[in-house]
Amino acid sequence: MAIGVVANTNISSISASRILANNRTSLEKAMERLSSGKRINSAADDAAGMAVAAKLRQDARSLDQAVRNTNDAISMLNTYDGGSSELENILVRMRELSVQVSNGTYEDVDVTQAALEYDALVEEIDRIAEATRFNRVELSGQSYTFFVGAENSTNIPENEVSVEFGAIDATSLGIATGDISNSAAAISNNSTIEDALSDLAGHRANVGALINRLGHTASNLMNVSQRTKEALSGVEDADYATESAALARGMVLAQAGTAMLAQANQSPQYILTLLRG
Repeated sequence: MAIGVVANTNISSISASRILANNRTSLEKAMERLSSGKRINSAADDAAGMAVAAKLRQDARSLDQAVRNTNDAISMLNTYDGGSSELENILVRMRELSVQVSNGTYEDVDVTQAALEYDALVEEIDRIAEATRFNRVELSGQSYTFFVGAENSTNIPENEVSVEFGAIDATSLGIATGDISNSAAAISNNSTIEDALSDLAGHRANVGALINRLGHTASNLMNVSQRTKEALSGVEDADYATESAALARGMVLAQAGTAMLAQANQSPQYILTLLRG
């Protein structure tokens, strides 16, 4: 629709002002994204993307905690294995003493002295079994469950891994009443220590297998966490190349729009030329 020369309504100024406001909004949005590093700074930027990003962020944080849980579990298992390793050394020494006393070449005083060391080693086994703890919790003969996933275990039961630590005190190993007070007793005691060493080796093998398993668990969790963070970055992080171009474009348009608005505001003055005739 054609419009004549009017003074009350400056259509050019209104149009320039509207376009300038739109350009200014785009410029401010580019500045906001560049300053925050985020493509989504409010729900209005991308409502669906914001919901997806919230879920991905939750999963990423939970996965990182699952990695820490797994590493803590490995540390607990290694603590038990370290204590068991020392017990193995003690049992080997006890076996050595038992074999030594089994020989009939020792006087009673020699056997008595060997028995003193043997009894002291039995006491040390009990002390180590009690003192081998992780984060102040007892390990010997106890069972624990590790949570090694981001999702609730009711959805993925495999996110829970359980371990039963074998009891490693002298009574459980069957050596609490061991006797090497004479050659005959020592000979009989040899098989007892051998059984204890076999039981201890079984406990360590069980723990060692779980350590290896959890090592793979941690590796997989870190991979999943990385991919989740990559997806999160794609959803909410700003592309600096794109936003820098938008900023440059917005600045040019804002300057041009401001200049055109100034020109549009001057256009009604041409009416005075008409009136002057």
